[in-house]
Formats: sequence, C-alpha cells, structure tokens
Amino acid sequence: MLTTTIIKNSIGLIHKYCPNLFLYITEKEFITFLSKAFEYTKNNGSGASYNNFIGTFFKLLEEHKFNNTYAIRNEFGYFNHLFGQFQKYGNKREFKNLLIGVLYNFKSNNFHHTLGEIAVCLDLCKNYDFKKYERILKNNSSIDFEFIDNGEIILFDAYTIDFKKEKYEKGKFKKFLDYRLKIKFEDKTSNLDLETKRKVFVYPILSGFTAEIIKEQSEYLKIISNSTIEKEGFQTFSPRIFGNVQGTFFNLFTIDEIIDPEKIRKNYSQHSV
Repeated sequence: MLTTTIIKNSIGLIHKYCPNLFLYITEKEFITFLSKAFEYTKNNGSGASYNNFIGTFFKLLEEHKFNNTYAIRNEFGYFNHLFGQFQKYGNKREFKNLLIGVLYNFKSNNFHHTLGEIAVCLDLCKNYDFKKYERILKNNSSIDFEFIDNGEIILFDAYTIDFKKEKYEKGKFKKFLDYRLKIKFEDKTSNLDLETKRKVFVYPILSGFTAEIIKEQSEYLKIISNSTIEKEGFQTFSPRIFGNVQGTFFNLFTIDEIIDPEKIRKNYSQHSV
C-alpha cells in the first residue's frame, strides 16, 4: 500500500540522491509514477526482482536503510549527473519524453541500459541538435533518437551489448560483434529505401567487456565506425564502454580512454582509478 509516509520518504530520497530529476518532472508527476509503479508491482510481484528503474529504486530504499553498500547510490549519482549535464542543451521536452519512457517501462528496461541510453543522448547533443525521442519509421520500427546535423536528419539507436567475459575468444570477436551490429541494423532498417537506411546508425555500448579485451581488440574497435551498408551490412558509431572508475563512478568511456588510463585520470581527476 502506498502510504503518505512512503511517498514522503521516496521524494526525500530523490532529493538526496537524484535531485536533478525534478528539473524535468514535478513532485506531483513523481507521485503519479510511484502510484502506478506500486500498482504494477502489486499485480506482478516485487519490483525488486526486476532490473528496471522501479526495481532499482526499491534497491535504493533498501541500501539507504541498511547503509551496507554504495553501489545503487553511485548509479543514481550518475543518473543525477546526466540530468544536470543535459541542462546545457535544448529540447528539454523530448528529453523529458525519454525520461518518462524510462520511468514507466515496468516490464523490461534494464537500468544499466537506461543509463547508457541517456548517456548516448547526452553525448550526441554535444555535436548535433536533438530533435525527437523515439522516431517511428515507415517500416513501423522505432529509432531511439532523431538528430539534425547541418539541416540533415540522422537517426541513432542506442544498443547495449552485454557480454560474458568467460566466453571471449580472440579470433571470433570481430565476427561476434559484426554479427550483433548487423542484426540490430537490419532489424531497424528492414524494408526501408537506401536513402533512409543511410541516415540510420547504431550506437553500440559495450558492457561486461574487460579492459584487457578492449585493449586486445582496440585496432578493430577503432575502425568499426568505417563500416558501410554495402560491405558490412550496417552503419555504426564508434563503440563506447559502459564502465566505472574504481567500481564506483559510472560513465561511457571511449576506446582510447580504456587503452590509456591516463586519459581517464585527466578527464575524471576528481575520482581515483
């Protein structure tokens, strides 16, 4: 049952660990979210069994209460950081649409994937103008982001690739990643004309890959963005690695930052590596 005390404590936790959320939604909107989230979990089991936003929020409540780890609080700290950074850019209405989509996706939506998707949007905002979240194409597929570059439309789909390091085989890595990217690209662009396909790019986020794997495959990872529809069957941005500094500070790192930790030290000097 969603009581007044639970609502008050939940709002208090957001103000403490993710206050920038309220730059985009009101407390009233957050209460509406809580009400729907509790209704969903009542009908579908404990939200903590899901790794989406509501499940992670319930874990935050538990972590704050027992104070035995900072893992979830660190994730919400990065969440808060992303919200604050987006204030530098325009089209806050579409960013709010992205945020609302994240909050209300109770059925799936891995929270780490959510962090990656928002981080991708923020990264793209540095070079392009954010136009729309979730653009529906003529083939009825949905693309995460529509941006404008010098008057031209570019479409991006954030794609988190989770990897189990124990399955790594050096000689098969390129084939593995090319295949995953090609399948993703084809899923989004099937039955579209070539002109529209050329506007679509996958933005890969590598999760679970060790620094050793990234270093060993760095030559390939640095040139994968040169892939073409005609040759490889897909178009992609350079991959980013979703990771952390000393197990705490989450960010999307470039290949160069993983290869040369000194660049991480310079870029994130306020944190220890």
